[in-house]
Amino acid sequence: MNMHVLVIADIEDDDFLSLEKARDIAIDISASLEIIKFVHYDADSDGPITEFVEQSAQDFNAIINDVFKADTKVSSKIVLKEDIDEWLVERCQMNIPKIDLVIKGGHRTESLFHTPTDWKLIRHLHCPILIASHEKWKSQANILMALDLSDPDNHHYQLNELILKWGATWSNATHTALHALYSIPIAKPLLALDIVDKHEVETEKAPEAKEDLDDFLEQYDMPDTISHVAAGPPDKIIPHMADELHSDLVIMGCVGREGISGFFQGNTAEKVLHHIRTDCLIVKLPKPPTT
Repeated sequence: MNMHVLVIADIEDDDFLSLEKARDIAIDISASLEIIKFVHYDADSDGPITEFVEQSAQDFNAIINDVFKADTKVSSKIVLKEDIDEWLVERCQMNIPKIDLVIKGGHRTESLFHTPTDWKLIRHLHCPILIASHEKWKSQANILMALDLSDPDNHHYQLNELILKWGATWSNATHTALHALYSIPIAKPLLALDIVDKHEVETEKAPEAKEDLDDFLEQYDMPDTISHVAAGPPDKIIPHMADELHSDLVIMGCVGREGISGFFQGNTAEKVLHHIRTDCLIVKLPKPPTT
């Protein structure tokens, strides 16, 4: 498939699982890997900065040689920078070569007044990003695609198409089963106040929603995909279904809200990451060219 994948190495406590996943992905989708490790130089350190960078590069290359096979197309680089999200956004805007996918290990350090790198990348990158969990892949893997059929506008339609495209690509490469999920939206306050019973909503709306989902999958010649419909907030339904199906990967779209809207409303993808324990591939539509 000739993809070029940018991998952000996060090596702590000898945990190389994200690198190992990147290695396996590269084999599955025939990708070349560009692996970046960000390092911070302490000004109070004994040695000079050049010596620090050189030693960091040597240590990093030793890890790369241990993890990756000789036939894997891998390049590695040490980057001396703290604001890694800015560097990554700038790198992904370049075409030397073009980045098709970013892989990064996930962190769970979010709070209302602190936006982790994960959130910044989800909002600002316009290429897909895989937030890798610290869970190993299962032997009987499957992929869950979270689709949004609630809004018929062209943007959501194209985003659903992109999710199906990545699902088919990953499924064909890894020979894993595909599942598709649509969450019939219910506002959380209505559930919390018992104004709406989600089981009643499912009974009333699920048959038609299931038919719409199956029709959508049929348009894209995906008859073997198993469809699921549930009622409730997607950030709760998607992690629950991923656990129930023992999914190794969840693929979902992101509308990329920013500014005040993003701060107060957030994105469904970000909210899902609060609760999910599996790998998440988050896709966005390409940024339209500026005129």
